[in-house]
Amino acid sequence: MQANNINIAVHVGTGVLGLAIGLVPILSVKGSRIHRRAGKLFVALAGVAIGTAVLADLLLPQPLALIAATLSAGYQFLAGLRALHLRHRGPGILDAALACAALIGSVWLLLALSSGRASASWSPAIGYAIAGYLGAVALYDLSRPLWANYWLARIRPLDHGLKMTGCYFAMFSAGAGNSLRAWQPWSQIVPSSLGGLVLIVLVIVYLRRPAMGIHGNL
Repeated sequence: MQANNINIAVHVGTGVLGLAIGLVPILSVKGSRIHRRAGKLFVALAGVAIGTAVLADLLLPQPLALIAATLSAGYQFLAGLRALHLRHRGPGILDAALACAALIGSVWLLLALSSGRASASWSPAIGYAIAGYLGAVALYDLSRPLWANYWLARIRPLDHGLKMTGCYFAMFSAGAGNSLRAWQPWSQIVPSSLGGLVLIVLVIVYLRRPAMGIHGNL
């Protein structure tokens, strides 16, 4: 019990700090010094928050929608970091393995939700939406070797930015839904919807950038 309380405290603390600091790389100029520094802090905090969430999911009974949020945040976190790392080559075997694991996870979630294992305190619609989104991202990632040169030249920075932003809002949705259960499902729907709007804005801003700046990092 004490170990669980420590895990929860670390999870909540790093999650709150991560959400606060994570706004900086989202709102700052992409590739700037403050963007990179705040991004590194967010990666450290989000990594611990997601790690403790995975530990809780493995050791304790959790609502399926919360497990879905953990899978979504975790995969986008890892895949977003991989996109940042792949500066001079396209996605490889490791990236395909991560995408396959995410796709298997999304299928498992859909089967579990359809079997009636959803918790009454969490909207099943949230779980279905997250599982569908996770599966779509995984399928997109599996397609990248087919157009690796174009992805590397044009899409990689956008890929990184969208996935890290998606990770941020997955954390936001899970945190709000877990701490504001009386307001569910809106405490989950609002952060998720806001995240979708931010992703659309980031795509528009990226596509409107001058061609000479297209290799910058989001």
